[in-house]
Amino acid sequence: MRHTGWMPIGMGVMMGAMALMMLHGVLTGDTGASAAPFVLAHVAVIALAALGVALGVHRRWPVLARGLAHRPSLRHVGLMLAVALATAGIVHLVHGAPTWI
Repeated sequence: MRHTGWMPIGMGVMMGAMALMMLHGVLTGDTGASAAPFVLAHVAVIALAALGVALGVHRRWPVLARGLAHRPSLRHVGLMLAVALATAGIVHLVHGAPTWI
């Protein structure tokens, strides 16, 4: 498998475990304010990218043009989300599934 095939699998594994950890903290009330900076950081990065495109910054710096032009394929996103769901499900079942199952 090429580098582009393993990349969404690795990202999906990390994303599934991280999402499960954050959701667990929110549902049990143990998260405090740790989820807010994570969400705000993602909003800030997306806002900066949109602002850069709106202002045409990518025309002055070619390295930004390459970064902003990247569009993941539907296969890439689908594989990443499928692996994330599988990872979250496996971790949930192995670590502490509900006792009523």
